[in-house]
Amino acid sequence: MSRRLLVAIVVAVVAVVAPSGSTASADEPAWASGVSDARKQRARTLLDAGNALFVDNNYAEALATYRDALVAWDHPAIRFNVVRCLILLERPLEAWDNLELALRYGAEPLEPAVYEEAVSFRKQLAKQIGRIEITCEQVGVKLVLDGAPLATCPAREARRLLPGPHAVVGSLAGYLTKSLEVIVVGGDRATAEISLVRLSDAARVTRRWPTWIPWVVAGTGAGVAALGGLVEIKAHSDENLYERSVARDCSTMACPVDPIVARLHDSAVSENRLGIAAMSIGLAALATGSVMLYLNRAHLDYDVSASSAMVRLRVAM
Repeated sequence: MSRRLLVAIVVAVVAVVAPSGSTASADEPAWASGVSDARKQRARTLLDAGNALFVDNNYAEALATYRDALVAWDHPAIRFNVVRCLILLERPLEAWDNLELALRYGAEPLEPAVYEEAVSFRKQLAKQIGRIEITCEQVGVKLVLDGAPLATCPAREARRLLPGPHAVVGSLAGYLTKSLEVIVVGGDRATAEISLVRLSDAARVTRRWPTWIPWVVAGTGAGVAALGGLVEIKAHSDENLYERSVARDCSTMACPVDPIVARLHDSAVSENRLGIAAMSIGLAALATGSVMLYLNRAHLDYDVSASSAMVRLRVAM
């Protein structure tokens, strides 16, 4: 837009909102009803200042000045200048809200060219913004949209959103929190319904292994260790018998050991080794089974498919 055209536009707007006289007319339009000449004059002064900033591309400062003018007089033409600034500042949601206010009286308060521009802006913004309606019937459910609290259910909430992903969350004590990912495409409208599932209905008991496996491992380990202990007792018994036999038969001098007695010693040595090995393996298995029993404690898992979903809003072709 050229500087000359900008000047022409703002001059036209000034003409629209300029005070027409010192006293209020009985047939004043709705947008001027109850506004004193002093307030109109202040609005015009601020509008002139805002227009100067706008022409110099100081859109943020112009926006602030136009908003000050609206405090004095909420004229549709001033409101439309706010829309222009917001569009240039890439704030389409705010621009839409202000454009609806600028057009609430139709074409009458605006210059024909300005009204046509406003209608054109509405069409452009409608393609850039999506709309979602969120419904919830469960009493007490709290709704949150992109981290901002909405209503407490039962409720129906409608919001305009910028294109992209948005999160709708419903929560209530004793229920599984539900999150909907809403991917908005400009120009479309859809509905999202929040319905929560009780924690007791969504929960299920799970374990790492079937219940019997840790018990079998621990039990087998205990059995092997006990068997090893018995073998070890037998080894000590044979060793004691061997020593008593040797002490009885060879009490005063060295003598050849009876082969049967000698086999007691060999048997005791073998049984001792076997008993120690069996007890070691058994105790290790028992310890493993005990750890498995601990790790296999019951856990509550929840069906997360009931807590999240995705809604895609697409442009109707």
